[in-house]
Amino acid sequence: MLARPAPVRPFAAALRGSPAPPLARALVPALLGLALAGAWRLGPAAGFADDAARDLEAARRWEGRVQGAIAAVRSCVVTILVEVTDEQGGVSASGGSGVHLGEGWVLTCDHVTEGRDVVTVGLVDGRAVPGRVRGRDATADVALLRLELPQGRRGAPPPAAVLGDADALQPGDPVLALGNPFGLAREDHQPATTLGIVSAVGRFQGGRKLYADALQIDAAVNPGNSGGPLFDLEGRLVGLNGRISIRAGARHNVGVGFAIPIHVVTRILDDLKAGRPVARGFLGVRFFTTPEDRAGDGALAPGVRVREVVAGSPAAAAGLQPGDRIVAVDGQPVDHPVRLQNRLTILPAGETARLTIARGDRELTLIVTLAPRPEGP
Repeated sequence: MLARPAPVRPFAAALRGSPAPPLARALVPALLGLALAGAWRLGPAAGFADDAARDLEAARRWEGRVQGAIAAVRSCVVTILVEVTDEQGGVSASGGSGVHLGEGWVLTCDHVTEGRDVVTVGLVDGRAVPGRVRGRDATADVALLRLELPQGRRGAPPPAAVLGDADALQPGDPVLALGNPFGLAREDHQPATTLGIVSAVGRFQGGRKLYADALQIDAAVNPGNSGGPLFDLEGRLVGLNGRISIRAGARHNVGVGFAIPIHVVTRILDDLKAGRPVARGFLGVRFFTTPEDRAGDGALAPGVRVREVVAGSPAAAAGLQPGDRIVAVDGQPVDHPVRLQNRLTILPAGETARLTIARGDRELTLIVTLAPRPEGP
């Protein structure tokens, strides 16, 4: 049998446990002096180590913040499956993502629903339930679904997203995009998450679907992410991912995605819930579409100059005149014609807008109620 080794005591405990021999007592002060001298000489290196430790701790806190935000919001994210039958009777599947707003209301992009009235909605807890389209705004690319949940405990709705303030976002703010890229979550309904930043605000994307005042993001979004939520790191819903920039026909992420800001949705949410058609607002002005260097010194003049006021329009009724400069809409500065176009496009008919006007040396405030946009070009 092997003899058990004697226990090894820590150095300090050994010094306390028995008297040290004279040589050891003489060497200890010298060794401590050398150690202190070495610490002084290694001061810069020790400082670097302290910095690295602080950086590591900051990185861990950041990682924890991101993981905490994901954990807080992922249960309100849903997958959407749409089955389409062609003329020959063949069935194909497409779909995307969505987010639960509470009380069975699910927000997604209109183009995700493929024009269908009923789709299949997958929840993070594994359930798949019907979702009926209650309202849609095809122009803004927004659709609202109502979950058809069963009675009883199995009919409990998923958690609801908390709405944020997209107007408060600035380039560089971190954001999380959650969804169902390439249908990868079709079976288990577990959303994928990508992390990025807001690249720009106030983007305008034309076409059949108008993305006005859109958020440009670099978080990876791909086909299947459409309709999925965009959150800030506080876990607040700030947008709806819906569009990506396509180059050379490649339908995948190239680092340029666009999200519908949540304030565009909240302006029309009551109409969507009621199933009412959403009418876009009409102000009745034509304005110069390029910024002006009014002083000739290279500095752009504030606001956007009105070129024409349509007779009988809300703008005319409010007292707007040609030559006026619109410098803000509802307190939000408009320093470029595209920004004004964004602000006007997102307003629905019946909305009251507060216009800040520069007329000569005076600044005026005009209140205007938008009319339904006229049909035709």
